[in-house]
Amino acid sequence: MKLLALRLCEHDSSFCFFDGKELKYLKTERIKGVKHHAFNNLLNWKVDFQNLFNQNVDDLDEVAIIVDPWIYNLPAEDESFSNAVAFDHLELNCKTWRINHHYAHSLSTWAISRKEPEVSIVMDGFGDFDQSWTVFHKDEIIAKGSLKNNGSLGIEMAEAGDFLGIRASHRIDIAGKLMGLQSYGNISENFIKYLDKYSIENVKELFSFDNWIEFINDESIARLSTLDWIRNLHKKTGYLLVEFFRKFAKDDQLISFTGGIAQNVLWNTELRKHFKNIIIPPHCTDDGLTLGGIEFLRRKNNLNPFELNNFPYIQNDEAPLTIPDMDTIKKSALLLSQGHAIGWYQGNGEVGPRALGNRSILLDPRIKNGKYLINKIKNRENYRPFGATILYEYKDDFFEIDSDPYMLFSSNVKNNSVESITHIDNTCRVQTLKNENPVFRILLEEFHRLTGCPLLLNTSMNSAGKPLVGTIKDAKIFFETTKLNYLVIGNEIFEKH
Repeated sequence: MKLLALRLCEHDSSFCFFDGKELKYLKTERIKGVKHHAFNNLLNWKVDFQNLFNQNVDDLDEVAIIVDPWIYNLPAEDESFSNAVAFDHLELNCKTWRINHHYAHSLSTWAISRKEPEVSIVMDGFGDFDQSWTVFHKDEIIAKGSLKNNGSLGIEMAEAGDFLGIRASHRIDIAGKLMGLQSYGNISENFIKYLDKYSIENVKELFSFDNWIEFINDESIARLSTLDWIRNLHKKTGYLLVEFFRKFAKDDQLISFTGGIAQNVLWNTELRKHFKNIIIPPHCTDDGLTLGGIEFLRRKNNLNPFELNNFPYIQNDEAPLTIPDMDTIKKSALLLSQGHAIGWYQGNGEVGPRALGNRSILLDPRIKNGKYLINKIKNRENYRPFGATILYEYKDDFFEIDSDPYMLFSSNVKNNSVESITHIDNTCRVQTLKNENPVFRILLEEFHRLTGCPLLLNTSMNSAGKPLVGTIKDAKIFFETTKLNYLVIGNEIFEKH
């Protein structure tokens, strides 16, 4: 049976295809070279699908689509629509289903957990119609938030970023930048308490700058201390998220958290303090919608659970024909130990927006001002922090973090030697590495052997406003047009002269 899930909207198109034996996934930005790439109509995806997967659309047995109908001048269904409805606008010979946006997010967690969560919470800018958040108990919606009535945490973060002067090539990237910028403000416990009257269910009022003006009691001074405002507001929002989760889930229940808001590592960390069994997938953004769509089709057709070998490295992008041998790994580790940044392009790309060792730029984290070197390579703002990958068995020497293979939580940094990955608030977004990526692990082990340092600065191989590279050609273009001096593709090391 051949099944296809499609994301066709104003941003972040992707395919998830089951050919009857194997599951394949691709976010189209990786091969188009356009960040947040989206197809501009309901039909022109077909040529790309046929070329990328060597399949004929006429051979498909069933299709699931996650789409905003108003983008294509189609009538919006009634707001009672929750799980799936028939969708006949793709001009296909097979049955097609439109999947509720938040329901697809919720279903996508199958990729990292074979156990079905007891409660699933989805939060983003908004999903279908004006849903800003949805709470599921299994497949049943037990509560949902309205953009009109409750506001949207994702939209308010973008609005706050706008207010602070943050710019991005796509609006949905503003919130991520704001997460880094807010750490430069000063904490005021009194203002945090002042915000007690608000909740996640009236988030627009919570994010009003008038609160800060009233608290300071002087508009001019308030406008000169906007970083203090957003720092305290951001911290308070983390506390309010815990209160919100407790309305629907117990501390020891298996809970999933998805949607764009689940990319906020500081809020995730606050949630995990209270909900130890929380599940957050690396594809919690719209990258994961088609993984949810394909799971809907699997359940509907009573198929066995899909196998995802080598997750999360499942992009159906261009992989090198070779893998680095020990000599190449040793040379790469030596370059890192000498203070060089290297591009590391191996295997298939990671699902989700974070590089986890296959589409990465790496650097010795002990280098003073190393983050400024990498920001110059990536052409991005200097206030933004970098994540790190550490050998799991050494995590307690440097961080206060549990296992996190997907870089979705932050930790206080315990060792002041790793300046380049320590943010202004003394935190770092950390990937703990066991054996999820054997080649990357061997490189890190060799770097540790040479330097005594068991971690590396790890950031995505892309320039500001561009997607992670997904082809060897794009990796080489990135190398040739930036200040990166070394690039490792498979078993080849490229050096600028």
